[in-house]
Amino acid sequence: MTRDAPGGGSTRLSSRAASAQRTQTAIVKAAAVLFDEYGYGATTLRGIAEKAGVSAETVGLAGPKRRLLRAAFDMAFAGNRASFPASGEPAYIAMTQARGFEAAIREYSRLLAHAIARTAGIWAAFQAAADVDPQAAILFEEVRHVRRSEFHRTAQWLSDQGIVAEERVAALVQEFFLIASHEVYLLLRAEFGYTPEMFASHLEERVTRLLADPGRAL
Repeated sequence: MTRDAPGGGSTRLSSRAASAQRTQTAIVKAAAVLFDEYGYGATTLRGIAEKAGVSAETVGLAGPKRRLLRAAFDMAFAGNRASFPASGEPAYIAMTQARGFEAAIREYSRLLAHAIARTAGIWAAFQAAADVDPQAAILFEEVRHVRRSEFHRTAQWLSDQGIVAEERVAALVQEFFLIASHEVYLLLRAEFGYTPEMFASHLEERVTRLLADPGRAL
């Protein structure tokens, strides 16, 4: 009778956990591609399985389609977390302030614009799912709440730095939605052929103008 080497059991458990995580990541990445390209209705669990190179049963265990949609959006929006910290947008501005506020706004606008652009198709799929599935609508509202919270943290950070008055925070959040939402990007792309780079320039210009005269916010 052979025995495992000391620590062998935990090593195998760790290996299985790592393998499961890789499979989950592959599934979510595949889902993101298909939701972005084909929308919610035309994307199937079997199609996700084929794209990810796993069985349909494995995809089913990863969650219902609406949950995969939420996970796909979160993963795609986060992108490279090394450059866009998970702690939120204000942390990014604070981190880059050493390079000067204008440079921070420029980089912040670029990263936010590209995050919106690369998730625009998934966002549209989410809207379509929310229209027909009450459970998907709940998840979509959760995502919208996260976006509102991020904008509020950004506005509050700007207030804490003395850049805008405290009483203007709520209005500034509304202004952010008017210039930095998925709906705005989708409209600009459809009507004027905006690219992510064009949207980044547009966002930088609008944010810079807004912060130069914060009293104009709504």
